[in-house]
Amino acid sequence: MLLNLETLFYYNLNRTGSVLWQQIEAGNDLTLDDLLRSTCEQFDVDEERARQFISAFVKQLEQLNMIRIS
Repeated sequence: MLLNLETLFYYNLNRTGSVLWQQIEAGNDLTLDDLLRSTCEQFDVDEERARQFISAFVKQLEQLNMIRIS
């Protein structure tokens, strides 16, 4: 679960989203390719499907002002 401190809304994450959020939150200057590689290693998913999920997930986090893409 995530809490947006600006809006005080909670967001439920699935298992993959939780793992991605933990990696993002660690603040290690990850790229989308880093997240993709990690996701494909941890979960039984092909690269194209993982790329679609990660792109949508990151875009949604950005729209919710929970991350800033630079």
